[in-house]
Amino acid sequence: MTLRNFDFVGFLLVFLASLLGIGTYYYLRNRRRRLYPYGQWDEMLKRLAPLDHQNLERIAEDPAVELDHDLHWAEPMSSEDIWQLMGGMRGIEIMERNCSVLVDLVFYVQQWYPEALLLAEQLRLNAREVEWHIGRLKASAKSGRLPAAAAECLQPAVAIYYRMTREVLALYEQANLPGLADLQRAL
Repeated sequence: MTLRNFDFVGFLLVFLASLLGIGTYYYLRNRRRRLYPYGQWDEMLKRLAPLDHQNLERIAEDPAVELDHDLHWAEPMSSEDIWQLMGGMRGIEIMERNCSVLVDLVFYVQQWYPEALLLAEQLRLNAREVEWHIGRLKASAKSGRLPAAAAECLQPAVAIYYRMTREVLALYEQANLPGLADLQRAL
């Protein structure tokens, strides 16, 4: 055998080992996705970013929140107060990411608790509504009307998000699931 043949065989072995390594990686990744379509429990909890729930409750429980259209008698919180309580744009982005995690948490429970399907669909719709409000808020930020638009866009989004967190915790409590304490700490 000549030196050229050794080079060719060496290159061929490295190429085949690379193909085998890449194939193994994608096979294991696909297998993991089939076993855990919404991720593993610890991974989902790590995706949740903490928000101050006392501030969320204060904004959501404001009597002027227009989720109940009968409550137009009270003076709403000022836009600056809402903006400060949420933590500005950073808090809004955290809330938006947490909405999708809450939906994933309920779909995760649905694997063992089929009654969670209705709640999962409702939370998915609520998450879309929160995204819509946050999209309006981001658009008003681009036009420079921030935090003046916070009251009309952010307050309903916070109220929906707060209600979503309460519903997820109630589901975990009702189903007597083992991760309730971890979830309460993460939220």
